[in-house]
Amino acid sequence: MPEKRYLLTPGPTPVPPEVLAAIAQPMIHHRGPDFTRVYGECLERLRAVVRAERDVLLFTGSGTGAFESAVANLTSPGDRALVVSAGYFGERWASMVEAYGAHLIQLRYPWGETPEPDELRDALEAAGGVDVVYLTHSETSTGVVADVHALAEVAKESGALVVVDAVSSLAAVPLETDAWDIDVVVSGSQKALMTPPGLSLASVSDAALAAATHAISPRFVFDWERTRAAQAKLDAPFTPAISLVLGLNVALGLILEEGLEAAWERHTRLGRACRAGVKAMGLELFSPDEDRSAVVTAVKVPEGVDAGEFLLTLRDRFGVQLVGGQGELKGKIFRIGHIGWFDVFDITTALAAIELALVESGADVERGVTVGRALEAYAEGARV
Repeated sequence: MPEKRYLLTPGPTPVPPEVLAAIAQPMIHHRGPDFTRVYGECLERLRAVVRAERDVLLFTGSGTGAFESAVANLTSPGDRALVVSAGYFGERWASMVEAYGAHLIQLRYPWGETPEPDELRDALEAAGGVDVVYLTHSETSTGVVADVHALAEVAKESGALVVVDAVSSLAAVPLETDAWDIDVVVSGSQKALMTPPGLSLASVSDAALAAATHAISPRFVFDWERTRAAQAKLDAPFTPAISLVLGLNVALGLILEEGLEAAWERHTRLGRACRAGVKAMGLELFSPDEDRSAVVTAVKVPEGVDAGEFLLTLRDRFGVQLVGGQGELKGKIFRIGHIGWFDVFDITTALAAIELALVESGADVERGVTVGRALEAYAEGARV
């Protein structure tokens, strides 16, 4: 077994030492002054990262918890909701909408395709009006990053509220919540926010908060108004994950110290480097070969290679943890995550290990070029 391990999954992602140190501090009380100071600072920093002046509600729970809050607070049985789905997490939106008794209208794409605004406009016109449109910014299962700015514009033209899954995109690729007039953005701590799993958030507009007062679906822990009212007093409605909040506050500070624009550019260059290295080996990309695909690089498994065995070889022989495909893509692709606390040397390490593991699997790959090409692409990105 290798002594050193490299985590390059789309989430959870590596956690910086400063964040781990904050999480490891002795326990404090969540209604004492030590915590309320950090809590208030964390909520302010979340607004800055989300690019919104409105409330950002923080929940104890995975990103899926914030997903559920966006459905529970905006849905009454029979409401009409349109879900744009092009992968595993778009399908999750659809499943939740149906679970809460809404009338589901689904604009469904084959996994790996990119949703188009004109097709959303056609779907909305055909539906004759909907209450909420649910979008996925970064479809982690495929590596596709959608143009949610354009999609949100189309949805707002129809009079619908717009909800965006930004679980893996927040702080990795451009997302302007207020400027793009997005009503709700949901995300989680374990992706580009560089914190262990266990916290989720929802940035909620005044219009969405108003709509929630009329929704009759049951909710308690994820009730927006209960959470908003408590946070206004720098309190939490229930005992929060204290240690994770301390860590998230440090992580947000690191992101803002780097600068959001700089973080977006870093992720763009890491994506370029990863794709260039993959192609240099002669492998075929599944995710789009474009700068917007800066969250996850999805790669087709070469013919004759067992995806499961390949991933185990990477982990057990070389200490590199990647993940395979989800749902209908299981066994067909593998995914390299490069969001959060990453630099180009993490990417080249992963690419070198992929080359070695594929050679051991009997794949016909170009040897000895992947690292050099990745570094060249990364350097070229600095001059763009």
